[in-house]
Amino acid sequence: MALSLVIEPPSQSFSSNFNHKATPSFSPHLVSTPPVTPPQPRSTPPRSEFKTNAMCTRRAELQDAHAIHQLIKSFCHDGTLLARSYAEICANIRTFTVVETETHQFLGCAALHVYGQHLAEIRSIAVRPETKGHGAGGLLVQAILSRAEAEGIQCVCLFTRIPTFFEHFHFHVAERLTFRDKVLKDCTHCARRNACDEIAMAIGELPEPRDLPKNLFQTQYHSDLVQLQL
Repeated sequence: MALSLVIEPPSQSFSSNFNHKATPSFSPHLVSTPPVTPPQPRSTPPRSEFKTNAMCTRRAELQDAHAIHQLIKSFCHDGTLLARSYAEICANIRTFTVVETETHQFLGCAALHVYGQHLAEIRSIAVRPETKGHGAGGLLVQAILSRAEAEGIQCVCLFTRIPTFFEHFHFHVAERLTFRDKVLKDCTHCARRNACDEIAMAIGELPEPRDLPKNLFQTQYHSDLVQLQL
């Protein structure tokens, strides 16, 4: 199950228009900054530079796949994010949004996985550690919600260990079994499904209840297995 690793609060109070009429056009979200002398280019800008660089979001392109893959991979070792192969990211690149500086330095990514008009999920959302506290994660959430609204999605869900961050964007805690599509896609194959510490959250109109397989999250025992004596 995917954890959303964006732990800074929004740079300003966010008022969600999700599920309300709005112009369904997608445009970058910009952070205004005072004029500064452009720094010399470097592969990894120090933390202080993010305070002076404008940031914007845009749809991901194929050339972003490597940076997205490396960022996601860096958060997979402890189960923070679900692992995604480079090939899978390339195949689904149109589901991703990236946030970058005005000099096109990659800062983070998020994906909108659509199950149907009734439900979509924010997946693989992460920002580079040195961007913490500068609003990159907030821009990603706003961009993903705008994208979902433009596509007429009725509900957006996510599974996270940091619900307080998403409460800023008017997400509310929900029962995870409400999201049948998500559960069947990921939870049934997750090794931690019987001890999940993630919290399901959603914004919008929750999907209609649908039955799930019985004992989905209960450990299955098989009588034909022999117990080893240690």
